[in-house]
Amino acid sequence: MQLILVRHGLPENAHSRDMSDPPLSDTGHFQAAQTCDRLAQESIDAIYSSALRRAIESGEPLARKLGLTITQIAEIGEVDNGEDSYISPEAIRAAGDWEAFLRDPIGYYGHDEAEFRERVLGGFEAIMQDAAGNRVAIFTHGFPINILLSRALGLDGLANFVLRNGSITRLMGEDLNKLQVLSVNETSHFIRDAVR
Repeated sequence: MQLILVRHGLPENAHSRDMSDPPLSDTGHFQAAQTCDRLAQESIDAIYSSALRRAIESGEPLARKLGLTITQIAEIGEVDNGEDSYISPEAIRAAGDWEAFLRDPIGYYGHDEAEFRERVLGGFEAIMQDAAGNRVAIFTHGFPINILLSRALGLDGLANFVLRNGSITRLMGEDLNKLQVLSVNETSHFIRDAVR
């Protein structure tokens, strides 16, 4: 099966700490539209997303174009899933907390790295069992994509890749132990600069 992972578009409060579960910004909707236009040209059997608004809203244009529903999997949500506020990496950097964040990215948010990793991998495993043999689009977040890539490539850490909002990453395999990376951080579908 092929997993087409999409990092959500830019959220409304990408540079602040003042909102939980933010929706997409205008730029984020623009990014999502371009990403979904690209994916609509492919054969996709199912669409999944985390239960966070920015991921769901990023997948909605594709669901409309293909006439598919989005299955929400909370376990593939970002580290702020269920929290009172969302703190983007951009806001962390602007606040001058970047070094502390890099030392322990998951701990920075008050979570245990091993538990977070297992939750995310369990969510991806559930998708792979549910959609076995199919080609699926999964709208998720930076850390969950990093976790799956790091697992497939045998890398330590959870922040090995800087993924652009709206980027596409592709993996192929029948289970979590047999994943092959096909591409990382595809952005050629942005026909013009998505940051306005």
